Amino acid sequence: MEIKELKKKFVEYGHDVEDFDEAYQGEWDNDEDFVQELLEDIGSLPKDLPFYIHIDWESTSRDVMMDYFEIEGHYFRSV
Repeated sequence: MEIKELKKKFVEYGHDVEDFDEAYQGEWDNDEDFVQELLEDIGSLPKDLPFYIHIDWESTSRDVMMDYFEIEGHYFRSV
């Protein structure tokens, strides 16, 4: 999807086009992949997490997505 079309959808969802650049996070296949990469990038997950610890990414993404939203695979931070 071209950026112009994505900005149009952003506005159609009720957001101000001036907030687009600040809100836009990128494109992912699903919420779980987005949230996992987000938490790794901001350092919320230790690099040496023991192999026996399992993260429920579905549940975690539900909670994190309260502050984000998705438009056709493109993710935005609520501003």
